[in-house]
Amino acid sequence: MPFRIDVHLLEASYQASTLGRGRAEWPPHPYRLFCALVSVADPDDPVQDAALIWLEGQPPPTVRVPARSMEAAEPRQAWVPVNATERAKPGHAVLPGRTNGGKPKVWPQRTLAEPEISFVWPHSPAPDDAVALRLLASRVAYLGRASGQALLTTSLTNDETASKEGPWQEWIPADPNAGNVQYLRAPYPGFLQALRTAHTQGQHAFQQARPHPYQLAGATPEPLQEKAMDGPYADLLTFAFPHGSSLAASLALAVTSSLRSKVSGMLDRAGHDVEAMIAVHGHKPPGDQRGVCAFLAMPFVGHRHADGRLRGVGVALPRDLDPAHRKALLAVLLRLDGGLRKLTVPTQPRPLPLVYVPVGDLGPSMLQAVRSERWTAASTEWSTALPMVLDFFPKRNGAGIEASVAASCVLAGLPEPASVEVLRSGSFLPGAPDLPGHALRRKLGERPLPGRHVRIRFSQPVSGPVIVGSKKNFGLGLCVPTRPREVAA
Repeated sequence: MPFRIDVHLLEASYQASTLGRGRAEWPPHPYRLFCALVSVADPDDPVQDAALIWLEGQPPPTVRVPARSMEAAEPRQAWVPVNATERAKPGHAVLPGRTNGGKPKVWPQRTLAEPEISFVWPHSPAPDDAVALRLLASRVAYLGRASGQALLTTSLTNDETASKEGPWQEWIPADPNAGNVQYLRAPYPGFLQALRTAHTQGQHAFQQARPHPYQLAGATPEPLQEKAMDGPYADLLTFAFPHGSSLAASLALAVTSSLRSKVSGMLDRAGHDVEAMIAVHGHKPPGDQRGVCAFLAMPFVGHRHADGRLRGVGVALPRDLDPAHRKALLAVLLRLDGGLRKLTVPTQPRPLPLVYVPVGDLGPSMLQAVRSERWTAASTEWSTALPMVLDFFPKRNGAGIEASVAASCVLAGLPEPASVEVLRSGSFLPGAPDLPGHALRRKLGERPLPGRHVRIRFSQPVSGPVIVGSKKNFGLGLCVPTRPREVAA
């Protein structure tokens, strides 16, 4: 029979924010429940470990929540006591509750019609595991923020006893190729050990989480898409500028050059031989066909209010990247010394802070331009968000420029397109900027190859990111999947 953990909140509100902290997380992510169980477990108790290992090895659970809920109009706020510190002569700043002109902490919350949430796994545990999980659930005092006090109980139940009718919603695991998908972070085999290792190393739990696609049960499914072809990049890690911060698109090459230097320096400080990491520095010997990392500046485009300004940066890792080099890059970007947290950028008097945007993050709208899904979703049609720099000089009358762009696609590791459209000026996407000639060259003496906005159509969907042209390793030629609402600007 299915195994179920019920969460009864002592207040009719769920207090947990998205990674962007702009709004309340909804529905609750199963990984939060698992983290709560781990937090009260005895790491030296093999019986409890066995129960948690069984739970992490199960398919992601169904999440049952009240159908009627809404984001609170005002975030909750409270004064938080200042942490005590060791000082020879304590001052007023270390006394609990004293803020000395500070501001209260605020966090979003979701108001619920019923204070009940359930997580249901399809299989029942062995008796010993069931007893251990019941004990752990009884010890959990809250779900989400520590202020979200709750009582947890476990049970074995039949699917038929949990009616899908009435004021409830069920979020069920889904196929990633299905429509209407929302990503929730869920446990996976090895998650328990990952959490404990992260705790030992002072890392955050959210950095160990993995997103899983979910669908709202009963929602009208969208038709399945044709299987997508793999693009040249396997991973895209994105980092957002602080709220309210943006840069002119003309600085794209300067920003991405600074990003590459920053990543190389981080690898060097971590003890890696950067000279041997061709995928990072990009200096390949003739005939070398291996992929190279792309360092990206991510503009806000494709929306009627889009301004084309840069909202963050990204690093795309090639699909054929050496596994050891991939591990090293992920470590310095996400974990070592807190990961990539700031970047020196032109026109800024001091380094600009960066915030990692995990895959599946459902953060506030300011992060939408920086979410990796925005640039990696499979599509048959792609349009440039930043102009591509042509690989070849066009003929004087412009003849053959479409064939030149098609050849650039093949050079970039993409399939040959079915059709290509090239604009002499303007763009296909609202907000996508035209860049002056000096913004298309990284250094003096480079060939003054022209830049163009293009639209590329493939015969079948291709997974992104899609980046074309002679400056693709520095982000020019970055494309976005074209949606029906994104008409030519």
